[in-house]
Amino acid sequence: MIRIRIGGKEIKAEIADNFWKRLIGLSFSKKKNLLFIMPYESKWCFWMFLVRYPIKIIFIDKNKKVVDIKIGKPIALNPKTWRIYVPRKKCKYVLETPFKLKVKIGDKLRW
Repeated sequence: MIRIRIGGKEIKAEIADNFWKRLIGLSFSKKKNLLFIMPYESKWCFWMFLVRYPIKIIFIDKNKKVVDIKIGKPIALNPKTWRIYVPRKKCKYVLETPFKLKVKIGDKLRW
């Protein structure tokens, strides 16, 4: 568990820092915050496999600055709902949160 400061607010997040934790992500989980620590900076792709609730996907660079934000929606049987979420810029960290977190591109996070 890690504490992350965004502006004046602090949240707790679980950490996905190995292959299996990153693979499973929020699949099958209850609502929680999850911080992905990627092995290197790149344009990492995410999808909503078996995540049953909408989430905010916050892409963060190696300097802990928000470079992009996407809203992930659960997938259904209809292939038109199947989406891959890719940031505009490279990122080293990705924070997934189902909560209404006030964050914008350019914000700096601390942990």
